[in-house]
Amino acid sequence: MVGLRAPWGVEGGVEAAVAALAPRLVAAGHEVTVYCRTRYNPHGSSVREGVRLRDVETVYGRSSEAFVHTLLCAPRASLRHDVVHLHACGPALFSPIPRLLGRRVVVTLHGEDWQRAKWGATARTVLRAGAEVGGRSAHGLIAVSAGLAAWAGRFGRRVAHIPNGVAPHQPQAWDATVFPMLQPGRYHLFLGRLVPEKGLDLLVAAARSHHGDPIVITGGASHTDAWVSRLRGSAPPNVIFTGTRFDLEKRMLLTHARSFLLPSRTEGMPVALLEGMAAGLPALTSGIAPVREALGDTGTIVEEDPQAWARALAAVEGLSAGEWGRRGDACRARVLTSFGWERAVNAHDALYRALLP
Repeated sequence: MVGLRAPWGVEGGVEAAVAALAPRLVAAGHEVTVYCRTRYNPHGSSVREGVRLRDVETVYGRSSEAFVHTLLCAPRASLRHDVVHLHACGPALFSPIPRLLGRRVVVTLHGEDWQRAKWGATARTVLRAGAEVGGRSAHGLIAVSAGLAAWAGRFGRRVAHIPNGVAPHQPQAWDATVFPMLQPGRYHLFLGRLVPEKGLDLLVAAARSHHGDPIVITGGASHTDAWVSRLRGSAPPNVIFTGTRFDLEKRMLLTHARSFLLPSRTEGMPVALLEGMAAGLPALTSGIAPVREALGDTGTIVEEDPQAWARALAAVEGLSAGEWGRRGDACRARVLTSFGWERAVNAHDALYRALLP
């Protein structure tokens, strides 16, 4: 697998998806190698959960590192593996390389990355070209949402619609020494990378007129340091930035939040939302198609207006314990029924096997 920074210890929907998928593919009988960008991989070239991690350096920078890393890794992966699986639009630009070297190529489209606000005009053009090249040259094409699958239908071939999965939530007891600024059950949670397309400006604006529980924004910048600095500077005191949190601390925040917030304007299939729903949190979200696909008939769609978000926050805080529990249970049942990892693993396994002699 090529195209991500590293499967563990890094934020990002692609990284979270591969971290969950790769060990399960190993358990299904595959030998899996993930090529990592050295700076981001805390485990180095090693084996974790049966997955071989291989570090390869790159030229670090917002617009260059994924392309350079994939260019270096695609030939190496082709020499050692039967299937080369490229993740995301940018890396898909290099899908002809393993094909020319006689390997089977799979491309997963995780989102319409050329629509993300952090990219300039040139990067957007290249990302769109990557999706086009991958869509036409890969032997197997995967889309993580129904909308992406419909978009990819322009290539005149079968597209495998395989959404990201989610595992059952493991509750974590509250530890006041970890988050002394918070009270369990008395905060709303956003979880994800801090980038413009996540709609965090709406939450900050809503917080100015919302006088209830604080909004917790958990995540780090993704080549967006200047934008994040401005966002933090404009936030009122009832918006709390925790920085990036993993493992037990992330589970603790999910276990004890009052609601999960996702005001995104662009998504592929939002892993963080699936995690929030699996934790049994009522979801307040934007109305974009991938989010609606995740929610089904659960959750609350909020219009793109700060006052609407302030009203939605207040409404959740006004729920009775019974109604709050029913909404959270509906979200949990939805994702565990429709987005369990077993289905995704079986679909990947079948695709790989169909491509090989």
